[in-house]
Amino acid sequence: MDKRLVSTLLRICQSHENRFQPGQALSQFCADYNVGRHQGASLVFTAADKEEIARILQGEEGVDSRTTTPDAWDSLNRAQSLSLAFDEKLSGRTVGAGRIRIKTLADRPLGVLGHCWTFPVRTDMGLDVERVLAQTIGHDALLIVENLQTFDEIHRVSPLVMQGLAAENPLVVYRGDTQGGARVDAMHRLITQTSLPVYAFVDYDPAGVVIAAGLPRLHQLLIPPLAELSHLIQARGIARRYLEQVAAARHVLQRIENDERLAPLWKIIHAAGKGLPQEYFHGENP
Repeated sequence: MDKRLVSTLLRICQSHENRFQPGQALSQFCADYNVGRHQGASLVFTAADKEEIARILQGEEGVDSRTTTPDAWDSLNRAQSLSLAFDEKLSGRTVGAGRIRIKTLADRPLGVLGHCWTFPVRTDMGLDVERVLAQTIGHDALLIVENLQTFDEIHRVSPLVMQGLAAENPLVVYRGDTQGGARVDAMHRLITQTSLPVYAFVDYDPAGVVIAAGLPRLHQLLIPPLAELSHLIQARGIARRYLEQVAAARHVLQRIENDERLAPLWKIIHAAGKGLPQEYFHGENP
């Protein structure tokens, strides 16, 4: 059962009111368990309905409506949440919260947490951003990589792209997402709390440009020579990728037309009406 639905059901059980807004999940719950009834624009619950909801919460989720508040999970991690319910996913803390994933280019030392390591390729570390910020970072730049596969295979990226990187030993940072054990907000905190130059390697499409535009202190994008990139996007780009992204990003893209860091790339993408994923530049591709 979704955490938001559990919280809503707890509010119903614990409230003296009997009328509530019929959200989609709540309406489906009422239909599935034959509790409550629609009256006008509201769902109405009798005392007997509330007792039945309490029994369902206890029996199916292990949640005691007499002692558990609707916001009880907000500060708990997954393990701690098991003290309140059967399902650890009711935790209020997102997996990966405050975490970043970092690595280096091939054969470069990783200098964080007061140590210096050299790892094989395709090796990275997941760390709390606050711990990384607490000690000197032994790198001369941050390289933010949009996609997890490219982060994993940064050692295979074409020199055509990497030649634009002036730093000798950047800290390579995965941008983060909801699944990869790293968070976008933690990555942004790393940038804002350091003074290292920021390079970005993103997809060559509207969404990638928007991601780059949102990075604090962006120094430079990693892109092939513009003439070469223009040829590649025209020849190998994906029109559907462009069309699916451009409308949603238009308000941001209009603001970067005079941004010397981003405008040249955006003009090429816009003129082609296509997008090219950064994975194209792995391995055998130019």
